[in-house]
Amino acid sequence: MPIASALSLTLALAAASPAAVEGRICYSNAQTRAQIAAHKLIEPFKLMKEAAALVKAEPIRGRLCRWNDSLVYEISLLRRDGQVLRVFMNAATGQRMGGPQ
Repeated sequence: MPIASALSLTLALAAASPAAVEGRICYSNAQTRAQIAAHKLIEPFKLMKEAAALVKAEPIRGRLCRWNDSLVYEISLLRRDGQVLRVFMNAATGQRMGGPQ
């Protein structure tokens, strides 16, 4: 996939995801560790593996965000065909929030 196409796909996915919602705050690695400890959240690697199994893709990134008063992991996954998907999972319960985007 040409770089321009990959960039367009990434921008389109970002625009369609909760990441585009105002008021969403994503945490740094240190802040994420503090939030996990403070709120007894599920470890991100566990949910990344679950999300990868759900959509049959390789996890490439996971980050913790506060979105609509919930702590949510935004997990980016790479499919074999080169498509990048985003799966959102509740960090406290592990429940999937919507389908891949």
